[in-house]
Amino acid sequence: MKKRILAMISAAVLSTTLLASAAVVSAEEETIDGSGLKIGMVVNNSGQDPYQSAYYETMVSAAKEYGCDLQILDPKGDATKQAEQIQDLINMNCDSIIVWPINGEQAVASVRAINKAGIPCLTANTNVAEAGEQFIKCYVGPSNVEEGKVSAQEMVNQLGPDAKIVEISGPAGYTTALERTEGLHQGIEGTNVEILDSQTGEGNREKCQQVMENYLQKYAAGEIDAVFTFDDNGAYGAWNAIEAAGRQDDVKIFAAAAGSYETLDYIRDGKIAATAMQSPRFDAGETLVMAIKLAKGEEPEEFYNYITTPVATAENVDDLGLEAW
Repeated sequence: MKKRILAMISAAVLSTTLLASAAVVSAEEETIDGSGLKIGMVVNNSGQDPYQSAYYETMVSAAKEYGCDLQILDPKGDATKQAEQIQDLINMNCDSIIVWPINGEQAVASVRAINKAGIPCLTANTNVAEAGEQFIKCYVGPSNVEEGKVSAQEMVNQLGPDAKIVEISGPAGYTTALERTEGLHQGIEGTNVEILDSQTGEGNREKCQQVMENYLQKYAAGEIDAVFTFDDNGAYGAWNAIEAAGRQDDVKIFAAAAGSYETLDYIRDGKIAATAMQSPRFDAGETLVMAIKLAKGEEPEEFYNYITTPVATAENVDDLGLEAW
């Protein structure tokens, strides 16, 4: 059992439309007791990047603090294996199940199976495809569209409405990647910003570096103003390529979202111009709290429960007050 202070969303971060459909919880003291409950979770790929590693560690430690039995399985980025692990959790008779989908479309069948078994289910960090939302109780995590949108708007603010950019998108079929790209397009809507090229970096730093190297060969100095990446891992790869080519002053880097605390140093040093900062500690903690509530038979007040993800720039990075992870 643990007492906690709950403050899920900062109104200053989210648009009016988003706030209309998302849970907004004011700060209040709340007691969380998960004793006697078995919570199941399938993550995405805990060792792929610092964010997922910290998320996994937070989920495990929070389960101990709240006193629940957490059965957490890791398919290592394999959607087929994830489906098999979800069936394993169903067979364990979990009181609630958390799903971080690897592929939003493929996860529909799995959340349908959870629902059929009479187990409350929520998605975390990445949502299931729209066809599967009828089978889950709610979603907890960032608004990936909003992250892409506000980061893109900051890009327009810094570069102007006529910038020419390239994109390094996330893994194909990954809902988060699709939504952040959607946010990019929303963020530049009504401007003359032109996306000259878009290729996937597959969520891999080395691949993102290769994609950026190819962009730099294809587009000479003055032909592109910036690269917009799926996440900070992609931004690191892009920076490596840009620095090696000596084009730091020619091409700026903007990331839809960042999950590594190290990224704040990249912001301070001017290597990344702006990104929405996303804390895995807060993300995982809020998800487990919701899973415990669902396991007790409580219904969520809202379907979408978004966490705070403020945009960091060189001007405000030291004023955000983000707790290290």
